[in-house]
Amino acid sequence: MAFPREFGRSLALLVLVSACAAPAVESRSPVARWIAEAAVPAKPKSSKFERFCATLDGVRVIGLGEATHGQRESFELKRELTLHFVREHGVRLIAYEATATRARATEAYVQGESDDLDAAVKGLGMLIWAIEENATFLRELREWNLDVEPAERAHFVGIDVQDPSAAVERLAELVPDEAEALAEARSIAAELGAAVSKLWSGEIEDYESLATRTGALVDRLGARADLPSEARVRLTEFRLGVEMFRSPGGRDLALAKMLLAELDAAGPGTRAVVWAHNGHVTRAPLSYLASDELAMGGHLGAALGEGYYALGFLFGEGEFQANDRDEAGAWGFRRYRIGPPPSGALEAPFVEADRGDCVVDLRGAPKSGAVAQWLETGHGQRWFGGYNVAPDYAEAASDVNRLLPTTPRADYDGLAFLARTTAATPRDPTRIFPPK
Repeated sequence: MAFPREFGRSLALLVLVSACAAPAVESRSPVARWIAEAAVPAKPKSSKFERFCATLDGVRVIGLGEATHGQRESFELKRELTLHFVREHGVRLIAYEATATRARATEAYVQGESDDLDAAVKGLGMLIWAIEENATFLRELREWNLDVEPAERAHFVGIDVQDPSAAVERLAELVPDEAEALAEARSIAAELGAAVSKLWSGEIEDYESLATRTGALVDRLGARADLPSEARVRLTEFRLGVEMFRSPGGRDLALAKMLLAELDAAGPGTRAVVWAHNGHVTRAPLSYLASDELAMGGHLGAALGEGYYALGFLFGEGEFQANDRDEAGAWGFRRYRIGPPPSGALEAPFVEADRGDCVVDLRGAPKSGAVAQWLETGHGQRWFGGYNVAPDYAEAASDVNRLLPTTPRADYDGLAFLARTTAATPRDPTRIFPPK
């Protein structure tokens, strides 16, 4: 049979494209090929992603990390994941890297007890959280709660302990008859900052005295049989907020203890997600603090075993933001941009795999061969905190030897990858500073 000349040209073009494409795929590294095959699109409503979610049904706490505190796509994916876990997989507790006492305002909003969204966002505690992406999440969580029976509602808790003064003032509302103890607690909170400054200079006496006074105060109040249950939580928050400075890992231990206490209070079988930085979600020791102490995720893993799932977040290139001061000393948001990861970085094979935004489960990954070797070897990971981004951040991010060593299988149970990112959206745009 004779074919039209146009068909022949099209067939030849198709053969040429196929011939060119095949070597490109084959030339990928074994790890990139594995990611291309194993990754599922980061779209919670897709059937492939639902199969990934189903593998987590036996997990009690899912840690959702982030490579920075300031990427829009990271917050959006965490929102979509959390709401999917709430709607489809029975998650009923959302724990956040936010001051425990202040987050009561956030819980009041999502339960419909308050209509003040501004207060709910402020309840997250830190300026870095005052973004539209968080406001959208709280609105949607509230909508879910107001549309279901009370028993099906999801609750919001803060698990950070960085504001002992807030815990004391809440205690004053819960146990107003303890005037002497409350005065002592206020005194401890007022003296803490100066004592910690001395501690960091090597003078430990004032701090240890405060820690001893705190322990005695909490033990005495905690012995009251009629103490309200919330007062016990606030006492724990106050104590941990003072004692966390005893070691570099004190805050991470406190985060884990607060979350485990909230799980116990919620009852057996309660499932939770926890939002925090990769540096807290990881199962690894706190190497970036030059400490062998475990991060929050390590403590959760020790307590829950396979019942804890750490999902680390990576990104290819783009923007993020962090808090900084302007010339007058006022805090605001400053934007930063970095290019693709350097060769050898943890993110590099995800870029090579070219799957876009995706999630890879590491628990089901190969146990031998080149992929297993990669999973069990340290690789530099790019991440930034909520403030104090170094002036040479872009140069550092392009040098794999200056990145945080990360061993994928030991440190995380899964990895989410965002190909390109943009900065999150501050609720007050006047506080966005120009780039330096």
